[in-house]
Amino acid sequence: MSDATAPALSAAEWSGVLGQRDGLKHLREQFGTLPFSTHAIAALLLYEQPFGFTQQDVTDESEVSEYCAVMAAQNRASGNVATAAKFELLGGRHKERAERIAALLPPVRAAEG
Repeated sequence: MSDATAPALSAAEWSGVLGQRDGLKHLREQFGTLPFSTHAIAALLLYEQPFGFTQQDVTDESEVSEYCAVMAAQNRASGNVATAAKFELLGGRHKERAERIAALLPPVRAAEG
């Protein structure tokens, strides 16, 4: 396991930023003048940073999603409908998270090249 990553902003900084939504909107608009979307800029700024995402994060989230699917099926077969539903919900969240993280990473082949 890696060392803990410090928060990007302190609680007070977050409070200040979130309390001035117009300033945040203006900052995003400034990024809009670049030839990339704000989504692309976020991905580029996170790439290869110690606080960014990796392909391992995508793999881990995908594996947890698959595990949840297996557990949901086993619980449903055993008549544990509520537990099965919980695993289905969690599995869906992990799958969605894997997809969101993957959208911030270069395609696997591009990263290898």
